[in-house]
Amino acid sequence: MAMMEGQGGPSPGQTCVLILIFTVLLQSLCVAVTYLYFTNELKQFAENDCQRLMSGQQRRSVLPSCLSC
Repeated sequence: MAMMEGQGGPSPGQTCVLILIFTVLLQSLCVAVTYLYFTNELKQFAENDCQRLMSGQQRRSVLPSCLSC
C-alpha cells in the first residue's frame, strides 16, 4: 500500500485565483474611493466658481455649469 502525503496548503491554481480575486476587489475599492473623492472635489469647485461668479469677482462669461446656481 502506498502512503499518501498530506497537502501543505492550497494548490497553486487556488492561490492564483485567490490573488486574482483579491487584486480585483482592491482595485474596485480604489476606483470607488477615487470616484467619490473627485466627485466631491468637482462639486466644491463648481460651488466656489458659482459663488465667485455671482459676487462679480470673475470677469468671464457665464459658465454652463453655473446655470443651475
